[in-house]
Amino acid sequence: MKRILICGPLPPPIGGVSVHVSRLFDLLSNNSFHVAICDESSIRKYDFLNIRSLSFIKYIRLVKNCDIVHIHSSVSLFRLVHLLFSFIFRKKIIVTIHSWRSGCVNSFLWRKILNLVADKVVVVSKDIKQKLSIDESKIEVQPAFIPPQSHSSEMPLDILDFISKARDAHKKIIVSNAFRLAQHNGQDLYGLDLCVEAFSNIEINSQAVLVFIISDPEYNHAQIEKIMVSVKSQRLESCVLIYRGAIDFFNLLQHADVSVRATNTDGDALSVRESIYLGVPCISSNCVKRPKEAILFNNRSVKSLTDKIVKTITIKENSNTFDATNYFDIYRKIYLGK
Repeated sequence: MKRILICGPLPPPIGGVSVHVSRLFDLLSNNSFHVAICDESSIRKYDFLNIRSLSFIKYIRLVKNCDIVHIHSSVSLFRLVHLLFSFIFRKKIIVTIHSWRSGCVNSFLWRKILNLVADKVVVVSKDIKQKLSIDESKIEVQPAFIPPQSHSSEMPLDILDFISKARDAHKKIIVSNAFRLAQHNGQDLYGLDLCVEAFSNIEINSQAVLVFIISDPEYNHAQIEKIMVSVKSQRLESCVLIYRGAIDFFNLLQHADVSVRATNTDGDALSVRESIYLGVPCISSNCVKRPKEAILFNNRSVKSLTDKIVKTITIKENSNTFDATNYFDIYRKIYLGK
C-alpha cells in the first residue's frame, strides 16, 4: 500500500482545515494506508512532527519515506517548503486548496508553481477553481467534508446545561462557530456581530437560543470582550451563549435545531456540510456558492438573517438526508487514480 505524508494543521485549535486533516488521517489509517503527518498547528503535539519545530532532519526523513505528499497548508511559506522538498525527492504531489483570498499577482504565481510541480490540485469549490485556473487535467473539485471516523468527545457541561434550560423553556437551539474572531474587509469574518444583533429581535429570542463557539479565544480578545459586553447590556445572557474554547462542533450540531454560517467570505465550509449531513437546517450567507440544501441570506444583512431565522424556527421542514457517499473511494482515486 502507498505511503502518504499529509502536511497540514491538526487540532487543536479546531478549524475547518485541521478537522479535515484529522478525519482524512483517520479515514486512510482505518483503510490500511500507511499515513504520516507533518503538523503545522501553532499547538504542538507529542505524536507528530511539527514543521514549526525546525527539525530539518526529521522532516527530510518523513518526505523521503513516503510515496505521496498531500499538502493542505494555508500558510504560503509552509506550502512552498513542502512543494520544494517533495519535488526534489521526486514524490507524487497532491495539493488541496481549502480557501483562496490572494490577489491577482499571488494567484498568477501560485498558478505557475502548481501547474509546474503538482501532480493534482484539489479545490473544495468551483469558485476557487475559477480563481486559480489550474490546468484542467490536474484540477479536481472535492468538498472538504468527511464524516467523523471515531466517537465524538463529550460536550462541556456549561453548554449542556444551557441547552437543557432552553429545552425546558421549549426553545429551539441555534448553533454557529468561528475559528477565531477575525476581520475581513473591515467586518467580522464569521458574523458573530450579526448573530447577536439578530437575537436582539424578540421574535427570535422568545423562541430560540444561540450557542456560538469561538475555538481560538486568545486571538482578538478585545473584540470578544466587546461582544460579551453588548450581549450583557442587551440582557441577552439567557438566550446567547458565547463559548470560548475548542469543542467538537459535529457533536454540538447533534443537539441543534438550526445552524448558522454568517461569514462574509468562505471556502466550502465544513460546518455547512456537517449540518446538511446531519439533517439540521443550515442558514448561510450568500457570499459564495453554497450547497443547494443551504438556506441563503444576503451577506452582512441583519434583516435578511433575522427573516430567515424566524421562518426556519417557525416552520421547520424535514431535511433529513441519507449520505451514501463512499469517502474512502474518493480519496483512493485521488491518490491512486483508479
